[in-house]
Amino acid sequence: MANRKSIPVIDLFAGPGGLGEGFSSLLDTERTPLFSLKVSAEKDPTAHKTLSLRSLYRKFPRGKAPDCYYEHIRGEISREALFTHPEAAEAGKEALEEALNFELGRDNPEDLDRRIQAALGG
Repeated sequence: MANRKSIPVIDLFAGPGGLGEGFSSLLDTERTPLFSLKVSAEKDPTAHKTLSLRSLYRKFPRGKAPDCYYEHIRGEISREALFTHPEAAEAGKEALEEALNFELGRDNPEDLDRRIQAALGG
């Protein structure tokens, strides 16, 4: 395929991210993702923790997550330590921009609109 751009995905009722995982797993014949998760919004704090952790994992090449990710999964380091770890901090920031703890009807809709517009390039 000739440098095809991935299709952006916005998930407003993301839960722990199952829909996003499905979209993220689809690759073309050259192993390039067909879809790109841009914004996921979830109101439940526990589901959001899973959502943002999976978002962080996807920021790394397949099979190349840093050791600190697995240290967190094993309970050896805290979530905060993972998201601020030198090997994961940049990806952590991106993951938290993508995965929002946001409740429609309660939180500021302009903030969500701004994030979606930015994620889609306007």
